[in-house]
Parts: sequence; C-alpha cells; structure tokens
Amino acid sequence: MKKLFKLTALLLCLAMLTSTFAGCGLFGGDEDEPVDEFNPPHFENYYLNKHEPVMKSGAVDIYKYENAQSYSLSMGGNRYNGGVVLRYDYFEYEHFDIEFPLEGQYDHFSFVLGGESCVIMKTSDGEDSYAYTEFAMDGSYPTLVGQAKEMKLGLQVLVDGKTVDEFVVSCYDVVKRFTYDVSGAQNIEIKAVTGDDGFSVTMAEITVWNGEPHETGYVPAPAGSAPVQLVKDLKPYLIPSTSGAVCYPNDGQTSEGRNYINMSGTRYENVIATFVSMGMVTDDEEDIYFDLEGKYNYLTFTAGAADRTTSYDEGTAWLTVYADGKIIYEETYSTHELPRKVTLDVTGCRQLKFGWLTDEGNENFGTATGSYYGIADAYVATTKEALDGVSDSSQNLLDRPVKMVSELGTFGVVSNVEQAVFDGSTKFKTFSMGGIKYNEGIILYAPNSVIATKPANASFNLGGKYNTISFIVGHISNSNVYENDQIEIYADGTLIKTIDIKFHMTPQEYVVDVTGCKHLEFVSGKLTNALMERPAYGIAELVAYPDGYVETDLFPERKPEDFGKSCDLIDTFGFYDVYNSILSKKLGAVNVEDGYYDGTTNKNTFQIGDKTYNKGILLRTSVYLELNMAGVGAASLLGGGGVWGPGLLIIALAGSGEAHESSFALANIKDSGYTSVTFTVAMQQDNSSIIVQDESTLMIVADDECVKEITVSKNMEPTTYTVPLGEDCERLMFWLNCGEEDDGSHTYAIYDITLNK
Repeated sequence: MKKLFKLTALLLCLAMLTSTFAGCGLFGGDEDEPVDEFNPPHFENYYLNKHEPVMKSGAVDIYKYENAQSYSLSMGGNRYNGGVVLRYDYFEYEHFDIEFPLEGQYDHFSFVLGGESCVIMKTSDGEDSYAYTEFAMDGSYPTLVGQAKEMKLGLQVLVDGKTVDEFVVSCYDVVKRFTYDVSGAQNIEIKAVTGDDGFSVTMAEITVWNGEPHETGYVPAPAGSAPVQLVKDLKPYLIPSTSGAVCYPNDGQTSEGRNYINMSGTRYENVIATFVSMGMVTDDEEDIYFDLEGKYNYLTFTAGAADRTTSYDEGTAWLTVYADGKIIYEETYSTHELPRKVTLDVTGCRQLKFGWLTDEGNENFGTATGSYYGIADAYVATTKEALDGVSDSSQNLLDRPVKMVSELGTFGVVSNVEQAVFDGSTKFKTFSMGGIKYNEGIILYAPNSVIATKPANASFNLGGKYNTISFIVGHISNSNVYENDQIEIYADGTLIKTIDIKFHMTPQEYVVDVTGCKHLEFVSGKLTNALMERPAYGIAELVAYPDGYVETDLFPERKPEDFGKSCDLIDTFGFYDVYNSILSKKLGAVNVEDGYYDGTTNKNTFQIGDKTYNKGILLRTSVYLELNMAGVGAASLLGGGGVWGPGLLIIALAGSGEAHESSFALANIKDSGYTSVTFTVAMQQDNSSIIVQDESTLMIVADDECVKEITVSKNMEPTTYTVPLGEDCERLMFWLNCGEEDDGSHTYAIYDITLNK
C-alpha cells in the first residue's frame, strides 16, 4: 500500500509549471494543425477560451482546453476538459477568492466542482501522461485522489456581490455540477470563506452561454440493463491515502501484484481488501468510495474476513455502507464466520462508501493484532432481476473425497502457537501426535490474555456438499501440558459432536456425519489463565466425503513393520512424551523435556555408578506448595473403579496445600505385535540437599491397565525386569507415582529397554 501513496515532488512541480503556460500554446501542441475528432460538447462556450478570471486572493492554476492536445483534468475517475485548480496561497495562507468577469453577456454560468485533480497530458505518441499533484494517488488508478485526511471548505457564490449560494465542499465528495442564472450580471465570484488550509479544489468545464440550460463536457451515460461490477467495471474514485483499503482488480495492476484474496477457502477477484487493526482509533474508519452517478437502484456484495494460514487472535469489525452519507447497512463480521451476501436499495445514490471499523465493544478489543476483511462480487444494477443473473465466486467443491486443509482450506484459525495450520505441502513441516508425524492438519492450543482465555478453533466451508468427514485426533507430543479436554464440533452453529480427549491417548480416528453443513467449526481449549493448564491437541488428515465414508488413498496408510523378535524401544519407536517438571529446562506448552536421552549424541548423557549412558529416561517425582507449583493440572490418568481404584492423578492436591506431582514416559507401540518389555532400573546419584522419601512406586501400564508395580529405593543396584504387556498393546507407559501421602522421590533411570514377542 505504501507504494500507492508516494508523493512525487518532481511531478508536482511539473504540473505547476505547465499550468502556468497552459494558455500560451507552448505545451498545447500545434494549434494550426487540424486534429481529427475534436468536437467536445458545447466547445464554443468554454469560458477560459474567451475570458481571463481574476484571482483576488489565493492562487490558481489555469488549464485551457483548445484542441485535442490540450490538458484534461481527471476527478472522481472521469475526464473533464480544462478548468482551474484553486489553492490557498502558500506564503500568506489565504483562502482563495476568484472572480469571473461576465460583462452582462450571458444567461448561464456552469462548472463541475471537485477536490484535487490529476492533470492529463498527451505524449508524442498520443498516449496519456499523468502529472500528479501533491495528494494524488499513483498506481493502478491514476485518476484517484487520495487525501490524507478529509478536509472541507465553506464556499460562497456571489453574483454582482450578492450571495446566491453557500455550501460545504469536502475533498471526499463526488464531483458535482453547478449551474447559475447570471442574466445581465457583470461578474460571478467563488469564494472560500472558512475551512481547512491546504485544501485545493478544481473547477472544470467552466462554460457560459445564452438560452436554455444544458450539460457540458462529461455527461453520465444512462445505465444499461446489465449489472455493473465494482472494481472491475466501475472503479472507486477515492481511497484515502491513510486507509488500510486497497483494490485487487483482475488485471493485477497493484503494488503487490495480486488480484485476489481468499475468504472461507473461496478465491475472490475484483475485490476490496481492508486491513482493520485493533489498535485503530475507534472513529477511524477504513473507507473506499464509488460514484454511482445516481443511475442504479440495487447493490449486492459479499463481505467477510480474509483467510490467514497462521494462528492469530480472533476479532470482529463493523462494516458500514453509506449512500450519500446516510447509513443503509451496518453489521459486524468475525474472522471465524462465513462471508455473507447482502443486497441493498441504492436508488438515486451518488456517493457509495464502504467503511470498516474495529468493534470496540467485542471481547477481543485491544488483544487481536488485526485482520483483513474483503468486499467482493459487488454489483450495481437498475433491477433486482438483473442481479439474480450475476456469477458469484464459488468454492472448488469437488465430487469426490477431498483433503480439507490443502484442498478446501481452513479459515478463522485461533491457536496460540507459531504455526497452527499444516497444509501438507512439504514433509519438512510437521507436528507430532503420539510419536507419529503429520504434515497436514491443525494444532488447537487455547490463547489467553490478561483478561481471559478463549478456546482454540478452526473453521471449514463445506458448502453443504459433503455429508461425512473423517479425521485423526491426538495429544501434541512433548507439549508439557498434560490435561484432559474436549473437542467440540459445530455444524452451522449447532453442536453435533463432543470428543473426550485424554492427554495420554494415542491418535484416534473419528468419522462424523455433517449432512447439509456449510460452516464446520472445531473448538477446543479449557477456559483458564493458567499457562500450564492449557493442553495442546491436534487434528490431522481431515477428509470430507460427498457420499459417505469410503477408503481412500489421500493419505498414505501407515502399515506396521516387522522389527523382529525383539527391538530397542527407543531406537525403533521412541518416547513421544516424557514428563519431569523438576528436570525441565523449559516450562510452557509445546517444547521438549529433559529426562529423555534418545541415544543420538554423547553430549546428552546420564551416569549410573561408574557407567555413562546416552539412551534411557529419568523419572523423578516432586512436591510443591500448591500456590507455587509450576506443573500441570490435575488430569486423571485412569478413571475410578479400574485396576487402580479411585484413579491416579498427575498432580494430587493434598489437604496441607501441597501439590504431589508424578512423572512418566509414554511410547506408542501400536500394531507392533510385541507382548513384553525388558528394562533395567537404577537410582541415579543424587547430590541435592532436598529431603525425599527412600522408596517410591514405579508402575508399568499397558494401555489403561497397570501390569506391574515395582518398588524402587534409595541406592538400589541396577535391576532388570521383564514385564508382560498382553496382546495388542498400543500405549506403553512408565509411571513414577507420587500420591498425597508421598514425598518427592530420588531420580531413577530406566534404560536398556527392549520389546519382545
């Protein structure tokens, strides 16, 4: 956008210099050479070709129009034949006052009035060349004037010293034509009485004549029966240079080289894109203006928030539509809603304005960073029936199963991670759930602010075409937040599915009926300001089906491998979560914990006696004051009534105000066929002065069943165990327990871990 509003001092000087000689023939071409097709309406009545105006104060640039090579003036997207540019005096700061001698010769005096103009010259090859004045806007629309702020002047029109008209003109106004009865008058005077210094106005096509009133120069052509598309066919006449609005025409002539935006996965061309920042002044609308010339009766458009592929705070913004300054539509739009189509009555409207403004009253005010909003498929017509035939932009909804992220596209994503959306475009950008890497999907991690925490969410536009979806849900590996949660699925605002998700779960596939749904939304995230109580979950390999769930090859099937009769667990599968808050280098979501040694480097080792190991896990429990604990929330590992009685918590809150925190390691061995695990456990030398208990309980868990309890103790020698896991074990867990009656433990190492058939 910045490139569109550069001030060109050289061109400004050129425009001022050339205007000085406009009536001298030096820049107007050869007047004696005949020029074909030079016959502007009522050319014989052009005032500047007959008389010289008198400037009583201020300054004037005069542009005579004597032949086809003469200068034109462009205002509001239209071309006018010559005129005067009136500006305040740069040295005396006086408002302009100009007098047009008439000498009693005429009945009528007419002119077109507008803000700053753009001077159009002819080059040697006959092409138009534009000289931009101080506030003119270059780029794809050279006829547009982009005033940095709205400025106004109060003008008087006097005939022989008597006031016949007074009005206020704004630099944002549409161009207007004025005609006055001057029968027998000696002069007519245009005078700026009050207003903003620095605001220049243009009087174009100044004509005088006798007889009946008539239009001169540019006359709006009557509207046809076909609809007219804004931006493409009817361009805006003003985009203020401080506005966050920009047009993307399908000819691609913008500073960014773009010609479209996406809203809810749909590509829109010939669109107005507007950046609405939550840091905006509350009355600072981002505006764009069109001149409908009073020719149309109906307007239709589609408005909504532009898609973004990164995570961000959600926000809402007001869209207000004005017809000649009167509000004819106002509504809020959210970043996670589908675009809406609107049809309005604009009968007789000249100035049409679209204005976006941040929603001060919404809960996100002051926390969202800002978002782009779009207005597209905008048409005007004389009848509603004509608008029924316009071709709206449509999403590419295929008659086959489709990948929802990469083919349909997601929008309105709210998730407090650096990258929340993975589009499958590369294998080098992935997220992990249960130790499995996925390159297409979404991470849901609830954002929070000082005020409140909001759920994470992600939306899809199904267009009502797909009746079934499938996806995989899992806990984000090594996210360091081990809380259970829920994922809610909404179809057009109605809750259709709730999925209970456990922090220790391996990725699970779900199939959900979404018949008739247009706006599909996934929502997850506990409403808490505690950083360590906001879990991160992922949704991967989302597929939408038009005719019910079927097997597809959209995502490669992960077939189990045969690793032989036995294998090293860490080399083959690894641990997808290891939790030891007291051993962690970092606290917070989505990072890797200490206490896991994967054998890849000798820079990361632990010591048992006189031997050094670079492969294994360290587990240690901790006890904190409840108010000072930095661990996770009290998520239940197993429910009540199971093998472990009332259930087991990561953090048990005792009546003394203490938080007793367990530690664990999780491995995903699904479909491996291994039925037992062999490992060695020993106490790691502890030189700390913290008083801990001499014995603790290590539990081996196969899925949700404790299959072995081992008492580990101070100074224990390395001891090897083989523990049966049963058939078809998916999740293997080592759990060092810290109940409400326990103190913190020593650090115990588990290493030489092998799986057996």
